[in-house]
Amino acid sequence: MAQSSTGRLFSLMVCLLPLALPAQGQENGYYPLRDWTGPNGGSMNISSFVFRDINDSGTYDLGDRVFVNVAVELLPPSGAAKMVRTNIGGYANFNTSLAQADAEITQAGTYTFSVVPPPGWTVTTGNREQAIPMSMLVGAPGDIVADHLPVPVGLVPTPEIRGQAAEGAEAVVARGPDGEAVPALPAEDGWYRLPVTPGRWTVGAQEVEVGRDRVILPLKWSDEARLDGEIVTLGFDDLFVGDQLMKVPNGYGGLHWENWVATHGRFYEGEGYINTMMSGEYVAYTSSGHPTAIAGDQPFDFIGGYFGVAWSSAEGETLHIRAWRGDTLVHDDEFALSAYGPVYFAADYKSITRLEFSTEHYWQAVADDLRFVTANSHQ
Repeated sequence: MAQSSTGRLFSLMVCLLPLALPAQGQENGYYPLRDWTGPNGGSMNISSFVFRDINDSGTYDLGDRVFVNVAVELLPPSGAAKMVRTNIGGYANFNTSLAQADAEITQAGTYTFSVVPPPGWTVTTGNREQAIPMSMLVGAPGDIVADHLPVPVGLVPTPEIRGQAAEGAEAVVARGPDGEAVPALPAEDGWYRLPVTPGRWTVGAQEVEVGRDRVILPLKWSDEARLDGEIVTLGFDDLFVGDQLMKVPNGYGGLHWENWVATHGRFYEGEGYINTMMSGEYVAYTSSGHPTAIAGDQPFDFIGGYFGVAWSSAEGETLHIRAWRGDTLVHDDEFALSAYGPVYFAADYKSITRLEFSTEHYWQAVADDLRFVTANSHQ
């Protein structure tokens, strides 16, 4: 079909208009083109990303979480290694610049990025060390570019069960999913440890479910029967509608809460808040590091929960947990906390009325996914 004069005029305008606008902007100096013949003189980051490989898949995928404050070393073509820690996004950023002498990468060559796992953690992705060539590219943000970026590095804790043997108790032996007996190994200060694999284990007469996180056992097991009801997991995410910080209110999970605060994991930018998160984006912590409590109008079971410490400057802080049945103290446990990932305390406290938590040096303990059976959870 023949094109009308109006159609030809419109097509001509469409073709000419984009050519005219940039010319006007350039004449005014509003939209200058870059002169690519000289160096930029600035900087850019080449980053190593580290994550908690929650499902132990060996790749960064859905459900995995960033790992904060992990040490990453950079070995240059010549000279000593330089160390940077991962930030709240899981990135260890190494500054790259030809012009800035204090940058970590200031010349072309092959650089080795090496993740240093915290004690008790191993790499799942098979790339703890990555050698990456760097080359000059005048006009790039730092005038140096990487051949390729570092591939994400995943870490998991080495599974183990830890406990304290009561005085005069027989040697502890555990049986794994395959039925093989595993004797406990001595740890420190009267503790024992059991090197285990994920699955259901029997320690003495008690069954313990082991995942990818380290499990702490109570000093003694409850003799009472578990309450008849569903296990309810409290992860604190359902408390929030947009806010990032709140005092945990009475009634949450059908319990009374004393001196507990719930917060978004990134609110304080503390490594332990982020590294202790097990589900969602929120955790709870002991307000100002002072003693806290959880109580019930009716007896309840405390099945267990995940615990860490808010800051790596308090690595190894001791958490004390005591459980009461009325006026009677029925459980008194303690264990060390880490800012590099939680331990699961398999409490299995039954028919208690009050839980008390305190840290030895008043650093903030962080908790997530606490599990209870309460009167309100009965079917």
